[in-house]
Amino acid sequence: MLAVAACTATPPAPTLVPGTGAATTSRPGTASPTPGTSLSPVPVIGGGLPALPAKPAGCAQPPAGTDDIRAVQAEPGWRALPTDESAAGEYGSLHDLAVGRDGAVWATHLTQRLAAESVETTFAGLRRWDGTRWTSYSLPGVQVTALSATSATNAWVFGLADGRSGLVGAFQHDTWAALRLTGRLGDTFGAGGTAARGAWAVSGRSALWWNGSTWQHYDLPAPAGAVGGGSGSGGGSGNGGGDKRGGDVWTVSGPLIDQGPAAHWNGAAWQQVGVPALGLPPRSESPRVRLSDVVVLGPADVWVVGGVSWLVPDEFTKNNEPLERSRPVALHWDGGTWQCRWGAPGSTFTQAEPDGRDGMWVLDSTGSRILHFAGGRWTSQTLDGTIDALAQRPGTTQVYAAGSSHPEKGLARAMLWRTR
Repeated sequence: MLAVAACTATPPAPTLVPGTGAATTSRPGTASPTPGTSLSPVPVIGGGLPALPAKPAGCAQPPAGTDDIRAVQAEPGWRALPTDESAAGEYGSLHDLAVGRDGAVWATHLTQRLAAESVETTFAGLRRWDGTRWTSYSLPGVQVTALSATSATNAWVFGLADGRSGLVGAFQHDTWAALRLTGRLGDTFGAGGTAARGAWAVSGRSALWWNGSTWQHYDLPAPAGAVGGGSGSGGGSGNGGGDKRGGDVWTVSGPLIDQGPAAHWNGAAWQQVGVPALGLPPRSESPRVRLSDVVVLGPADVWVVGGVSWLVPDEFTKNNEPLERSRPVALHWDGGTWQCRWGAPGSTFTQAEPDGRDGMWVLDSTGSRILHFAGGRWTSQTLDGTIDALAQRPGTTQVYAAGSSHPEKGLARAMLWRTR
């Protein structure tokens, strides 16, 4: 999940970051949000633990007819919520998603219009739904790549400002404040592969943790592009874990980086955890092996989802393009070993989110098929639209999905769903 949040339910004002001076502030959409001051997170040195090898070392891909997941088709357990279709520029989609404890929903908004017989997509800022109405916030010059919220009055973003990465921005009571990360953090955070959950944000081999008054910087033992756990898992408290610094947190290499080791934060230190190498079929070329997301249900109950894609040698589509195949996989960690469960060929898993009942929701690359795992059983549901993001409302069994309807005459409409 792409999210960034303070570790308290009511974080301090974003203008009060020690050692940085006053941030650039404005009412949303009324002034340029380009950062006016720099942000230098406090480095935390040492504390790493010895790496754990992968057990087992690999997971061979079974024959194509094998399906370890065997999801049973179920009636959709989701309902569409109103998205203010009368609003100007409503054609488009809701992309990144975050939900506060009070149920406020924040999402990035992309608009669409037909231009020269093609569809032109534009970033239109953030939208917030308070359960009754939608509010739009324009952010000229900003591209948001990571988003989270603690409530209707507090939301945080990582992204780019005027094409430069390193932006850390926040809304508090409808006031926008922005800062820019310095050094190598500014070169990576906010670019592709930035992700966060709870009080932790990760990008590459760096992690940031919000301690309630400032950001602290940790070097990670493995590259990270996705993070799970913390305030959303059984391993941490609802406010980010207090002295445990987010409790049980895991990272994986993410949807943009080929498979690498995972990393685990136990409340005091980071440790590299080996993940079994995912196998390929005998005939394959140009493989892509991705661990897209991680869900922490407990200290010995961790799920990593992703998949493998490859080209089939000497086979082509009807359009004479190289034929690509893919296959999803879900890996379960029981505290010492991994178990790999391969799905049927045809897609990969892209995102996962806890369901608040010791289970999880998993999205596949079709964007419309969502699976649910609970009590050792998998079910599958299909929504009428395309899902781009999932987010759980902390402390509840409510899970939201953001995306768009199926295009009509080339244009789609923004959509928001919630579990029933």
